Amino acid sequence: MSKARALKKLETASGRLAAMESQRDMAVAAAMDAGCTWAEIGSALGVSAQAAHRRFRWLRHSPVTGETWREPPLPV
Repeated sequence: MSKARALKKLETASGRLAAMESQRDMAVAAAMDAGCTWAEIGSALGVSAQAAHRRFRWLRHSPVTGETWREPPLPV
């Protein structure tokens, strides 16, 4: 395989991974909006409630615009 082809495959895979991570974030946000618990979200993700909370607790979603974003914690 040539360098150019290998790099193109890497670029393609990276793009697909970013798209899937975005879809996962939107699904987690939708579950949060639906009132799911961290235990339920963690179970669906195959992780503990604590792991789900640690990873996604700063995730926010606007049902009006459909946007999903991460809100950083306030400085101490």
